[in-house]
This record gives sequence, structure tokens and C-alpha cells, in this order.
Amino acid sequence: MGYNIHLRFPENISTDPIVCNLTRKFDLDFNISKAQISSGREGYMILELLGSKDQVNEAKKYLEGQGIQVSDLAQSITRDEKLCIECGACTAICPTSALYMDSERHLAFDVNKCVVCTRCIKLCPVNAIKADLGSVNE
Repeated sequence: MGYNIHLRFPENISTDPIVCNLTRKFDLDFNISKAQISSGREGYMILELLGSKDQVNEAKKYLEGQGIQVSDLAQSITRDEKLCIECGACTAICPTSALYMDSERHLAFDVNKCVVCTRCIKLCPVNAIKADLGSVNE
């Protein structure tokens, strides 16, 4: 199972191979959804960890021990088609175009493109988009 987390790296470790250690030390696979390092060498990353809850929790403790801020992210996004008014506001903020207007001007959602950034949830005027947090700590 995959668990999405947000990592914030301090400048002194942004170039260390810490994410690779998640595979070596905890037998986890990972997918990097988004990453950025600022000119000051501070960084952030949205990471999906693939493994058991126990493995992921141990990995999170390791990351925190390295000075990295770790936050759980939503695990998936759903759109309530009955509530949705198809205004398209979410399409403007979706970084991967997972939410888009189809050829008939209806709102479409490609869950395979969604990186669960949750921007659409905050923007939706009728609260038709929801997050499934599926927290590792449950």
C-alpha cells in the first residue's frame, strides 16, 4: 500500500541520499511526486512510500531523526459528481491536469494523474472534492 507524505529538508542535508536509504534500511519503494530545492539549499518533497504501515512508520521516525519535517498527506482525492457544479475552477489550479474539462465541457478527473496535492479541495466552491487521509498512524 502507498502512503503519501510531505518532507521539508533543512539546507544542511538537502543533498544527502536520505530517500535512497528508505529502500536500503526499511525495504520500502518510493515514488517522488514533486520535489524542489531552493537557492538556499532548503528543500521539500512529496513522496509516496510503498510498504506496510510498520515499515512506513519506522521510515518516518528515521526521517525525523535526520532533521526532516514529515507530514502525512491525503492518500486519494474523490469528486462527488452529484455536488459538483462543473465550474472548472479546480482545473486552473491542478498541477498535473488530473482535473480538466473534456471536449463536451464537462469536468473530468483522471485519478491516475492526481498527485494528491489537495489544492482543488480548498478551491472548490461547493465542497465536491474530498480527501481520503488514510493516515499511516491509524
